[in-house]
Amino acid sequence: MGLLSKRLIKWREPKIRGMLTPKNVLALYALILVISIPFGFLGGSGKFHLKTCLLALGFMSVGSIGFLISPLLPGTQMQLREDAIVRAMSTRTQRAAYKDIVCIRFYRNCSYSWNHNSLFVNVNQRSVEGPNFTSFIITLKNDDDEKAFSYASLRSIRQFAVPDDVNVEQVVQILRDKGVKVLEESLPA
Repeated sequence: MGLLSKRLIKWREPKIRGMLTPKNVLALYALILVISIPFGFLGGSGKFHLKTCLLALGFMSVGSIGFLISPLLPGTQMQLREDAIVRAMSTRTQRAAYKDIVCIRFYRNCSYSWNHNSLFVNVNQRSVEGPNFTSFIITLKNDDDEKAFSYASLRSIRQFAVPDDVNVEQVVQILRDKGVKVLEESLPA
């Protein structure tokens, strides 16, 4: 699998909305305040120093800005390349080589929903407000072998989503041209 293999198609996965709630933001700021207070005692003399506490509060607030801005950023980039399916993230890259894939099942018209603080993927249920997508689930050759579990298997893609604005038929055709068995799943009526 070469890093410079030819890219056949790329898209951005849909973002999951609803993970950033006012309760989470309030908990984040309370945690920052509670953690910054002990830093005020680290001024050297054993007494509380407001300047040191405010400095710690300022540094930790920068991290919270990153947390708050993440829903505004685009989703992760997915690519179908000549030799693999690649999810390019800022910290690491996940791959699934075509030769390691047994089959890929996909479900059309999916959407996300939240129920009692749990995320659910609704298959064959389009959402008016949320992102609608096609969900692809990958079965790799070594999924059944527990001894084959390794660090490399953690870096493999197990599923991905294709938003409505990307031609799903083109994605399916590219996967089939690469010799991958692609099955469209439907729910029993």
